[in-house]
This record gives sequence, structure tokens and C-alpha cells, in this order.
Amino acid sequence: MIKKIVFLLFIFSGLFAQSNFNALLSRGVNSAYNLDFTNAEQLFHKAIELDPDSPLGFYHVAQLHIWIYLGSKDPGEYLIFLKYSDMALERIKKSLDKNPKDELMLYYLGNLRTLRALAFAMNDSALDAFWEAKNARNSFEEALDINPEFYDAFGGIGVFDYSLTYIPGMFRWAINLTGLSSDPSRGLKYLLTSYKKGKLNKIETTYHLSRIYTEYLADYDSASVYLRELLSKYPKNTLFLYQNALTLMKDKELDKAESELNKILRIDNKKLSVLNSLARYRLGEIHFAKNQFQKSINEFKVFLEKSKDFDFVGMANFKIALAYAFLGNKEESIKHLIDAKSGNLDLFEDSYAKNRAEKYNDNGFSEDALFVFKMNNYFENGKYKIVYDSLAAEFKNIKENDLKGVALVLLSESCINLKKLPEAVSYAELVNSNDYSHEKWVRPYAKYLIGRANFIVGEEKSATKFLDDAEDLNNYDFKEKIQSQINNIKRKLNN
Repeated sequence: MIKKIVFLLFIFSGLFAQSNFNALLSRGVNSAYNLDFTNAEQLFHKAIELDPDSPLGFYHVAQLHIWIYLGSKDPGEYLIFLKYSDMALERIKKSLDKNPKDELMLYYLGNLRTLRALAFAMNDSALDAFWEAKNARNSFEEALDINPEFYDAFGGIGVFDYSLTYIPGMFRWAINLTGLSSDPSRGLKYLLTSYKKGKLNKIETTYHLSRIYTEYLADYDSASVYLRELLSKYPKNTLFLYQNALTLMKDKELDKAESELNKILRIDNKKLSVLNSLARYRLGEIHFAKNQFQKSINEFKVFLEKSKDFDFVGMANFKIALAYAFLGNKEESIKHLIDAKSGNLDLFEDSYAKNRAEKYNDNGFSEDALFVFKMNNYFENGKYKIVYDSLAAEFKNIKENDLKGVALVLLSESCINLKKLPEAVSYAELVNSNDYSHEKWVRPYAKYLIGRANFIVGEEKSATKFLDDAEDLNNYDFKEKIQSQINNIKRKLNN
């Protein structure tokens, strides 16, 4: 009888320890998403003390430090991440040596390798990053081979299907070498499956869904549903606030976006200083779109002062140059046009800024250029009636073809938003009557606008034709933005 009691006490103590271990991890994860990194790390280390053979405590500490590394660009955080990810990897491999069909360990192996891929990519180790990505995907697929209903693994694969779509062409050699592939439509399907049926990684899946709806489908209403869900649980998570601001900006909700960005600055999370800096950049964009030029200059300059790399430096300087031109300060405008060539040319925004800065560098912005840029600001601010009234009367007087092409697509899309569909089509058709040296993107965008107008009036066959034409031509500036708009309408046609 005594032996039986001792045995039962041993069993219950083991169950209690496991329960306490899981509770510590759960509390730590909750603190991490609330961006209370100090408390989260303390809880994870308590879990490690309780079960030093488990990889999970080490995995979560590693995850914590890659988040901080991405948000601070602190190289010390990268080294801490490598240390704990190596320790987690060692324990996962030992566990899989004992039980190769442990689907949970395979899942965490996939997650850990995903984090390592991200870390290596951020640290300019492209080939290492893609091999880790390949191995991560293999781990998720192995977990699904063992248990096809392990739905969280679908989310891991879905992230790669989506994110690899946006890899710059200069890295295609690494994609081909590692045999990786991407399929954003399948990625969305897998992420939705994981969101609806998964149990382990709901927050990450929800965040990635908000991004795919914003960036791939231009479906800002759906993206907002997922972002509201995240922010209702973690209202001080500055990454979620920043993503919400981006979605609101794309949806022309500039006042709401400004409010979200100011929340980031008030929270002022020192561990994620990069987000604070980016919030300044986006506030500069918002003030610029509102034609509040001095305010935009102030925000962009704070961004440039605080920025830790060259991302968006070119575009910030280009917008400052434009703002000074609107304020009549040509000398400062030319100065910042020169600086606009110094951004990260792997980013579309900075590449665009360099290209346009070279165009205007010698003589500054013409009156026609300033007029069209101001019309674009009104458009980005959702002031479609102002754009229509101004451009319908003046577009014929614009001398330069590139500027006239931009004016015509702004006019056409404003007509769509004002429900003037026949006019929208007429203006879009005029785009093809000119040749363009810089603004070649207006041709595919005009095709998209005609397709969109046809879709609205129920001419689905014509809509499909023009959208296909737009997709075939879409190989210039704003390629991803235009493609997301095309995807939005095509998805509606297929439903």
C-alpha cells in the first residue's frame, strides 16, 4: 500500500511539474506578445530550470531575441538568438532521435528553422537563409505526413508560400538552388486552414493573414478584421499597431492611420526602436499626402536622424525635396534630391526615389510636376472630387507625356470612386495614346482600371480580359501594388 501511494505521488508530481512548465511557457508567450520582454524572458528561464532537457524554453528565448534583433538591429541580440536557437536545435534533434515521428517536435523544428532563416536573411547570409527555409518547410511537411490533421503545420508552409513570392530577383538563384517554390494562393488557403483549425500558433497565423490580405489581395476590410482581433488582445503591441497603420494608409484612412502611429510613439518601446523610427517615416508620408509639407519635413528628418540603416532613406529625402519645392525653397529641394539617391536600392521605394531624383536633379520640379504630385496627394487622402474637378479641366494642358499619363490614371480611378464609370474608361483608354519614358507602369494600371470598371457593371468577360492584359504588362514600377489590385478583382470574379 505504501509503495502504491509513493508511486501515485511520483506520477502526480510529474504531472504537476509538466503542468507548471506549460503554464510558465503560456504566461511567457502572453508577456512576449504584450512586448513585456523582461517578464517573458524570466518566465521562459524558469521553465528551463524546471525542465532543462525540453527544447521549448530555449526555443521561446530564441524567438524573443530574434524579435528584439529585428526591432532594434542590435548585433548583440543576434548572437543571443544564435546561442539559444542552437541549444533548442540540439534538444529537438535528441528528441527526434528517440522518436522520429514526433509531430510536435517536427513542428517546432520547422518553426525554429523559420526563425533561423529570418535571422540569416537579416544578417546578409542569403544562402544559409534559404537552406534553413527549405529545411523548415520539410519539417512541416513531415509533421503533416505523420498526421494530416496537424493543422498548425499548414500555417508554417503557408508563410513560405506567401513570403517567397516577394523575394527580389537578385536572390532567385538561391531559390532555384534550394528547390524552394512559392504559391501565394495556396499560402492563403493554408493559413486560413491553420487559423480555423490550429491550436498552437493562432497569433502568428492571424498576423500573417492580415499581411496577405493587405499586400497580396488589397482586401483591406478583411485585413482589418484580423488586425482588430490581434489588437483587442494586445493593444500595446507596436508591430500590430504598425501593420494596422499600413493597412489603413492603403485604404486611404489617413487620420486613423496617424492615430495608430502616434500610439507607437507614445508607447515608445526601446527594444523595438526600428518601429518607432518607421512610425516617423509613415507620419511623414501621411502629412505629405495631406499637403502639410512642413510637418512632413519635420517627421522625415526625425526618421532620417534615428534610422539605423538605408531602408526608405531615398524616399524620405525625395519627399522632403518635393515638400521644399511646394514651399518654394528650391535650394533645399535640390539638396535633398541629391540625398534621395542614397537609399536601399533593393527596396522599390528607394529605387523609385533614385530614378525620379535623377530626372529632376538638374532643374528641380516643374509646375506641371508639382501639380500632378499634389493631385496624387489628394487622391491618397481620398479627396476624389478635388482630383476629378482639377484634372478633368487641366490634364490636356500637361505637356510632358509621363506626367499626363499619371494624371490620366488618377483621373480615371477617381471617376471609378465617384461612380462615373464611362468617364473612367474613357480616361484610362487615353493612356495608351502616349509613349512613356519613366512612368511605364501607367499602361498596365490603365488596363486594370478598365477591367475594374467592367467588373463593377457586371461585364465579367471583358473584366477578365482587361485584367489579364494588365497582368501581362505589369513589369514596371508599382508592380506589387498593381498585382494586388488585379488579384482583388480576380478573386471576386472567381467567387
